[in-house]
Amino acid sequence: MGLWLAIGLATAITAVVLLKALAKRSALQGRTPLPLEDIYGSVKDQVSFEIFREVWSVLGKAYSIDPQLLRPTDTFLALAKVDSWTLGKGDDDVGKWLKERGVGTPPQQQTLLEFASWVQSSLAARAAQ
Repeated sequence: MGLWLAIGLATAITAVVLLKALAKRSALQGRTPLPLEDIYGSVKDQVSFEIFREVWSVLGKAYSIDPQLLRPTDTFLALAKVDSWTLGKGDDDVGKWLKERGVGTPPQQQTLLEFASWVQSSLAARAAQ
């Protein structure tokens, strides 16, 4: 009985790890890592590089994704698919970071660029107070 339980548990763990890797791969399919400076070039008039770099770093760490694979047009819906395998850990980590930065809860964001822009405006508004 114990042997079958151990085999079942090992199989389940392997399946979850493989399915998580497949979800991450499908969300970032065909991408090659780009330096953050190159990714930033297309949005430099919308957000500062310091905020861009910080947001990309936080998102990469939170969702266990290389930040150099993230693009400004990526959606939180795509990240949620990857995050669902870790039971919302990425969303929780981003929420903790926002709280540490003192900017509160963001409105519904569609793209990573919208999120970075919101973070920048929130930090600027907080500094102005």
